[in-house]
Amino acid sequence: MSGQTLTDRIAAAQYSLTGSEVARAVCKATTHEVMGPKKKHLEYLIQATQESNVNIPQMADTLFERAGNASWIVVFKALVSTHHLMVHGNEKFIQYLASRNTLFNLSNFLDKTGSHGKSPKNENYPMI
Repeated sequence: MSGQTLTDRIAAAQYSLTGSEVARAVCKATTHEVMGPKKKHLEYLIQATQESNVNIPQMADTLFERAGNASWIVVFKALVSTHHLMVHGNEKFIQYLASRNTLFNLSNFLDKTGSHGKSPKNENYPMI
C-alpha cells in the first residue's frame, strides 16, 4: 500500500473530475509520502510544459498552492518539483515564473504536524 493519505487521494480525484490532468499530476507529485516526487509525475509535468495547449499559469499556481500546505513534506516536494520544471521543462515555465512579483512566501511556514520542519521562533526567512 502506498503512503498517500486520504487527503492526497481525494485531491487527486477532484482534479480528475475537473478535467485538469496537469493539476492532478502536481497533486500526485506533492503527496504527503516521505519520499521525493515520483519520476513518472515529474516526467509528465515536464512533457506538459512542452505542449501548446497546457495552461502554464495554472500549473505554476497549483505548485504555489501546494507550497502553502501545512505539511513540510508537501511544501518541500512542491519546491523540488518547481525546481525540476525550471531545470528540465520548457523555457515558457521559467518565463512565467519570472513575470510574477513573488513566487513562494514561506516566511510564516510552520509545520504543525510534528517536530520536523519547525523553524526557531523569531527567525525570518526571505520570500523566494
